[in-house]
Amino acid sequence: MKNLISLLTLFVFFSCGNRAAETTNEAAYDMAPAAVTEEVKTSSDGFSGGDVSGAKEEPEDKTKADLTATSQKLIKTGFLTIEVENYKESRKKIKDLVIKSGGYLGNESETNETYRISNELTIRIPAKAFDQMMEGLMAEGIKTDSKRIEVQDVGEEYADLTARIEAKKAVEKRYLEILNKANKISDILEVEEKLRVIGEETEAAQGRVKYLESQVSYSTIHLSFYKTLDANYTPPSGPGFFSRIWEGLARGWENALSFMVGVAYFWPFWLVVVLVYYWFRKRHIWPFRKKQSSKIPNS
Repeated sequence: MKNLISLLTLFVFFSCGNRAAETTNEAAYDMAPAAVTEEVKTSSDGFSGGDVSGAKEEPEDKTKADLTATSQKLIKTGFLTIEVENYKESRKKIKDLVIKSGGYLGNESETNETYRISNELTIRIPAKAFDQMMEGLMAEGIKTDSKRIEVQDVGEEYADLTARIEAKKAVEKRYLEILNKANKISDILEVEEKLRVIGEETEAAQGRVKYLESQVSYSTIHLSFYKTLDANYTPPSGPGFFSRIWEGLARGWENALSFMVGVAYFWPFWLVVVLVYYWFRKRHIWPFRKKQSSKIPNS
């Protein structure tokens, strides 16, 4: 009996010991994630120096900044038609106004007609003086027949070309590095061909950029001014004498061609006529020949 009680006591003791060990292990396991989390947090704080937001800051998006008013590239073109009181004086004043504003005169076309004298000028003017120049030209005329202003924004094309040029230069630099390391002649020739193509494309893009910069920095005004010499003169509505003669000759030639084409359409009829004519001649029954033969006297 005493042996049985001793065995039960030992069994209960070992059972309690195992449960305590399991409880201790579970507590240690539950505390481990907290310790790891705390360690990671401490390491993160030590790395960032307490400024976590600075480490997560993303690069600034410059898309909106590129579309601001300062990045706009505007090409202005003006079209103006005015009537002036004195043609020679107005032309001199217009030229002086253009030079004073820092511009220059381009193409010029002067026309002298029976009832008026007119001139068409192409003016290139700095963009900042465009509006002032348009007002000055309108003030020079006694009447404004027409006025039109066109504005074209090439900022997007300009930015695209600039980015392409930078990218091509970067590619060209890499190809030059490859060329310096190349040993085979075939590799050298292939890289040189790539460099040639990239160089041509870069030069074309740079030329386009320079053209856009020129058009943006200098605006264009197409000016047409005139002086009416005879206000009561009415220009003829129809063509002149020689024009009508030339038109008559042209129409006569066209009618002649049309007639010949019409005759060609009836070629079967003309063929029958020719065949009938030769048949009568061979049969000696042509009426005209009989009359002539009857008039010949007998010898």
